[in-house]
Amino acid sequence: MTADSDKTLAAASLIRAGLCDDADAGVLIIQQNGGETVGAAGIELTHLLLAMTSLSVRVLLSANGFDVDKSMAVIDQWIGQYAKADSAPRP
Repeated sequence: MTADSDKTLAAASLIRAGLCDDADAGVLIIQQNGGETVGAAGIELTHLLLAMTSLSVRVLLSANGFDVDKSMAVIDQWIGQYAKADSAPRP
């Protein structure tokens, strides 16, 4: 599975917000990326994003021995890579 780098960056940022327990940042990221749109489909998308984020945080923590600092370093490294890819010139 692949995604455009801007959506990958948003997803990694959402996972980081979950890891930091920063609900405000998480909601903002969801809103900026099409979540929380009006209607049942928007609500379902938001619920899916929240569930995926929660699961991703658990997986990341588990993979790093539940060491929050180590997990933060990993997600920050990913965000840095995705940010560079997103800012690269496109043909």
